[in-house]
Amino acid sequence: MKNKAQMNGMGMIVITAITLLVGVILFQVIAQQVGSSTTQVLINSTLTITNDTISVGYIDYRAISDVIIVNNSDNALIDTANYTVTNNVINPTNQQLATSIVINPDYLHTLREWRISGTAQPTTYIADSGARSIAGIIAIMFALAIVVVALVPSLRSEIMNLMK
Repeated sequence: MKNKAQMNGMGMIVITAITLLVGVILFQVIAQQVGSSTTQVLINSTLTITNDTISVGYIDYRAISDVIIVNNSDNALIDTANYTVTNNVINPTNQQLATSIVINPDYLHTLREWRISGTAQPTTYIADSGARSIAGIIAIMFALAIVVVALVPSLRSEIMNLMK
C-alpha cells in the first residue's frame, strides 16, 4: 500500500459486506417495528359473560373503534346502550394503556356469550399521524443509507475497472 489511508480491493469488499449485512439485519428490525407501530388490526374475539362480569379489559389494545358486539348463539346485534367501550385507560395490573368494555348490569342475565369485532390499535400503535409518517420515512432513509453504503465504496475505488 502506498498510503495508510488507502485500502486494497479485498479489504474494501469485506468491510462493505459486513456493513451491508449488519445494515440489512437492522433494517429488518426497524421495518417490523414501524409496521407494528403504524398498523391497526382487526379483532374478532369471543367473550363469555357470567352474572358477575361487569368489566372486560383488553390489555393488548389501547383503543378499539367500529365496535360491533353480537350474541354468539343467535348473531343478534347487542344494542350500544348495553355496554360502554372506554379507550386509553390505564390497566391497574401493568400500568399500560388498555381498552375497557363495561357491561350494563341490567343486561347481564340475558346473554352468555358475545362475539366482539372491530378495528383495534395495538399498545405499540403510534397515535399521532405525523409521528406515523416520520416512522415510515425513517425506515425509507435507512434503506437509502444501506444502498449508499453499497454503492459509494465501489464507485470511489477502481473495483469497477477490475471487473472488466
